[in-house]
Amino acid sequence: HWIGLVFCTICTAFMVELNNTNMLIRVRTRMVGTTLLVLWTSCGFLHPFQTAHFAILCLLICYHALMYIYQQNHNTGTTFFIYACIGGISMIIQPLCILALAFFFVLGYFRALSFKSFLAGLIGFFLPFWLVFSSCFLIDKTDLIIQYVSDYSQWIPFQYHTVNSHHVAAFTLLLLIVIPSVTHFIRNNFQDKIKVRMFFYFILWMELVLTLGIIVLPHHFQEFYLLLVMNSSPLSAHFLTLSNNKFSNYFI
Repeated sequence: HWIGLVFCTICTAFMVELNNTNMLIRVRTRMVGTTLLVLWTSCGFLHPFQTAHFAILCLLICYHALMYIYQQNHNTGTTFFIYACIGGISMIIQPLCILALAFFFVLGYFRALSFKSFLAGLIGFFLPFWLVFSSCFLIDKTDLIIQYVSDYSQWIPFQYHTVNSHHVAAFTLLLLIVIPSVTHFIRNNFQDKIKVRMFFYFILWMELVLTLGIIVLPHHFQEFYLLLVMNSSPLSAHFLTLSNNKFSNYFI
């Protein structure tokens, strides 16, 4: 639990810095980090240390790097770094390899994708696999490689028996926050800067990918849900900070 608390603190600090550096909210606020902290700590099943903590930290680093290469299609080094992080995430939690496809789409949307950056992304993604598999080969543990590759063919979808009432309650609460947040952003996004607006559209894209991951692979609920909490925090903070009507006041 203490290690989980450390990861929660570090990720909250990264989220605050992401907001401060890129001005995701038009007014000065700490709501982005606070929203992540509240949503994370409200779920008891996310408190113990788990592999998803590494995944959320790596993904937050990718978010920072993604904002840095906005409209820079020659920044192959940063693209390589982003995909090295995604490859590391995929090594730990195999279904998260879908994020590689999601980020290629987003890089194109951010006008940061070229042939060189595409190749840099592929090399970065496979780098962690190459390092680990080479190490296994050198120490004569090739059976671990075969077992790891065979695990990719054993993704059995829709195993809802692994989902309990705590998971359902947490997911429902998050939906009750995210749905009005999405509606508010779509109605008022013209007030944001173009770069911030595009980042929030990227957030919406990731919301869809992670939600589909929960629906199709519910036995990986905790991994996908923690990433969904992190991804939803800027969007929810945008709604809670900038909305000013009776519904939002009662909602808060």
